[in-house]
Amino acid sequence: MAILWELLLFALLKQAWVVQHALGPLARAQETIAHWYGAPQRPSIAVTADCSGADVMALCLGVLLAFPASWRRRLAGMAGALAVILALNTLRIVTLLSASSAESIQRLHLVIWPIVIVFALALYVSWWIRAADQHRASSTWRTARFAAAAAGLLLLYAATAPWTMTSPAVARAGAWTVTSGVALIQSVGLPASGAGDVMSTPRGAFQVTPECLLTPLLPVSLAAILVMPWSARRRMLAVALALPLFFALGVTRLIALALPAAISTTPLVIVHGFYQLIGGIALIGVAASAARHLTPQVNGALRWSAGWSFAAGIAGALVMAAVAGSAWTRLVLEGAAVLSAVATHTYTTTPPDAFQGALAALPAYHLGLLAGFWIVLTNARRPGRAVTALCLLAAGDVGMLALMGEAQTHAGITPHVLVIRAWAIGLPTALAWLLFVTTDVEDNPATYRGFWDGVGRDFPVLTGAASTDYYFRNEARLLSEHLPSLDGCRLLKSDLWDEAKNTQILQWVAAQGARVFGVDISPAIVGQARAAFGPVPLGASVADVRGLPFADDSFDAIYSMGTIEHFAESEAALAEMIRVLRPGGRIVLGVPNRHDPFGRPILVAALLRMGLYAYGFEKSYSRRQLREMLQRSGVEVVAETGILFMPGWLRMLDLALHSWCRPLAWVTRPAVAACAWLDRRVPRVRRHGYLLASVGVKPDRRIHDRR
Repeated sequence: MAILWELLLFALLKQAWVVQHALGPLARAQETIAHWYGAPQRPSIAVTADCSGADVMALCLGVLLAFPASWRRRLAGMAGALAVILALNTLRIVTLLSASSAESIQRLHLVIWPIVIVFALALYVSWWIRAADQHRASSTWRTARFAAAAAGLLLLYAATAPWTMTSPAVARAGAWTVTSGVALIQSVGLPASGAGDVMSTPRGAFQVTPECLLTPLLPVSLAAILVMPWSARRRMLAVALALPLFFALGVTRLIALALPAAISTTPLVIVHGFYQLIGGIALIGVAASAARHLTPQVNGALRWSAGWSFAAGIAGALVMAAVAGSAWTRLVLEGAAVLSAVATHTYTTTPPDAFQGALAALPAYHLGLLAGFWIVLTNARRPGRAVTALCLLAAGDVGMLALMGEAQTHAGITPHVLVIRAWAIGLPTALAWLLFVTTDVEDNPATYRGFWDGVGRDFPVLTGAASTDYYFRNEARLLSEHLPSLDGCRLLKSDLWDEAKNTQILQWVAAQGARVFGVDISPAIVGQARAAFGPVPLGASVADVRGLPFADDSFDAIYSMGTIEHFAESEAALAEMIRVLRPGGRIVLGVPNRHDPFGRPILVAALLRMGLYAYGFEKSYSRRQLREMLQRSGVEVVAETGILFMPGWLRMLDLALHSWCRPLAWVTRPAVAACAWLDRRVPRVRRHGYLLASVGVKPDRRIHDRR
């Protein structure tokens, strides 16, 4: 069905009338937007209908139309897909217009951007399909609707800016703002005059530009109105009041800017960033209100009330920006200067004076906003996450400032001030969402079982992928080194995922003469594992590792790799495994590495937030945390190592190609082979694999008692 829709759309989009009257104007509109946001004029590059992204539109929309969902969901998905395509295609046009050579243009046009757009759309379609039939709690669903509506309206705002910002109607609104401001100032006996969109006072002349009126807060406010559970009449009233409210805010801002210095010494950078400041305050308020629903507890303690949390967040943001803002700004500017010096041998620590002060104030604003988020979302706890967020914030700002300097110097690109303000709000918000909004609440058992049963039924088989073969060799080596006497050993595995879908390591253990047993919470996985074993006996049970159906001291060894991190009660599961392990028996326990050198925990957190991580909730551990958890369970840690030294994104890409695009699976094999070669030649890297592995021995209490 999808192929039929795609063929139909391809045929439609190739019609001469559609190309002339739809795709051509669409491409020119994207070029206009690109120039508005800073792309230089390049007469040698022609943006035609071929640059509109029509082919990927047909491909993506065909898949969405064929998916068995309601038409309302399909239309919403199609609108989101079009927004993604147009946004990425506009960025593509910006890079093509800014490229320095014909070779760069060819590489960007024919290789890099097609891959980026197709990959981004694949992620979007995957997310949409997963979300299409999910039922959510009302508050969570409303939050998702608000995020989608705000993103859509902001994209519409950005896309129409070249026309709305030059509209005569907006210019008249600026003149009305000046007239109102002059009248209010004169009403208190102060001198002021206006001419068009310019107001003059003893402090100087001030122009009301379209950017002063059409703030990005307007589409965000409209999105909030659209998702509120109001009647149609109340919603229409709120929309009608929104424009007068923002007009009043514009007049207030103008008055604060133009008042004589003897009355008000408001810094220009604050007035220019008036809506940016309001946006930051509003976001801290939203975070304070939502925190009790997202994570009711932090480290076992109840959260503050929303009011106290909001007050503490604003106070913390202001104090942090005032006390440490200057030092942080110097640090960021020095970092950007060093990065630029490495690339271009030019060193400067002075930000440009343009952008209405937004660039100069950016580091301090970022620091304050992130501090506010940390306070309201974590109750000022989780200092490790705060340090991680600060490091990522500094890296983001350093990279952005250095990239902007390069773009201005070598490509003539000067981004619009709205781009700077969007970065100012967007980066701390994204970091706070990824690092401060946690899901350490108790799992609902029925929901948890249903999730894994669904994964077991629908997830593709990963056996045969290059990274899976590498994974298997790592597991076999690990067990050979630390469980040398497998012949006759009664071994329990804490899940059967590998046997059904992945490395099939228990099959190898059984071939060494061991008697193998396994549990899994998913009946589908247990059935597939039994089928994969064939005639070889497997003691498989449908059970939760947090409540094992075995007597005490039943097994000689336990192997658990990548199980206990998927729920909050990790230590309870470990206690159960130790209970069924005989005295003197060994447990090999593996968990994700928090300090993975390739940043896998950050990638997993980002994918989890977008609903694109197939394995659900997942924690990561430091080596010390893993060791202490084992020691608390009563075992003696006798070895600490790790497996699977490779980037997490490489493993994910290799599995994606193996599962859904088998002819391209060869693309990732050389990189996987390089990781495997390094693993063999430099054993030290194993400790830094993305899975930590520790070996513990259960003490024999009888020997201890005799002593």
